[in-house]
Amino acid sequence: MKKIFSALFIILLLSACSNALDSSRTIVIAVALDYKEDAFQDKENNLVVNTLSNPPNDLEAFTHQIDILSSGRDVERHIFLSQGGARRVNGKREEWDKETILSTISSLEAEENDLVLFFYSGHGMDGTGELVVSAKEGKMDKISPDELLTALSEVGGKKCVFLDSCYSGAFVEDAGMLADGEVFGEDGSLIKEGFLFSLGPALSLSITSGRLGTDDIWLMSATTDGQLSYDSGTEGLPNQEEYGAFSYFLISSLGYDMENDSPHISQERNEVTFLGLYRDIKRRMTESMWTEQTPQITLTPLDLVLF
Repeated sequence: MKKIFSALFIILLLSACSNALDSSRTIVIAVALDYKEDAFQDKENNLVVNTLSNPPNDLEAFTHQIDILSSGRDVERHIFLSQGGARRVNGKREEWDKETILSTISSLEAEENDLVLFFYSGHGMDGTGELVVSAKEGKMDKISPDELLTALSEVGGKKCVFLDSCYSGAFVEDAGMLADGEVFGEDGSLIKEGFLFSLGPALSLSITSGRLGTDDIWLMSATTDGQLSYDSGTEGLPNQEEYGAFSYFLISSLGYDMENDSPHISQERNEVTFLGLYRDIKRRMTESMWTEQTPQITLTPLDLVLF
């Protein structure tokens, strides 16, 4: 029995080995909307798009922290912002929509060792998780999981996606099956936690050669496909009211100094990995918040070194 357990332990360790990334460039596509120009309520069709205060702050802090983490690399930025009724691309007044974002992704000339980061903070649609990038006059312009993941899968490099929106777990294949040794129910609630309960799913990933998600895409969502995300958390942490509930912990885990509200990099710089970020986000979130807004991750035995 002891030999069997040892074998299982070795397999689990192998399935979680790190996939190191020596990036030559960091490519950032970041999208955030406050919906000041798009807000509407259609009670007849049960459609509501309300204004959000914090997505622009999420985008600014995320991109500034990525800049400082990418020191020594070339950084290519594609920043799509809708704030106060004005749309901007890379800081300049310019109209943009779903097709602009998707065509920007498709036109990326990413090499094998490049790191491509996609960040979104805004509304997600009930039932589909679609990202709402415009809702002028009640007509929604939305990016579906298939559209985003297909566009990214056709680009070179290693792709990492962060979504702070309601129902964003719809973007994660088999969301709720396994998350760092945790088993969740269909409603996103935690059932069991610990090493032993992770063995079955981990072995399943090993047997299937490891990739249940789209190749070379690591994706983390703020919620399951049935949960809401929130414009800010309520734990009373430094400057928490200024950031999306999930984005706050994502940015903090990347190293952003929330006390001083500024990008930061430690002199004792530690390796930042995808699964390491997930674990740190979970550690920082309170249990009550975690069960109400449960981040999901792409199921893969390979970690990704980001910085």
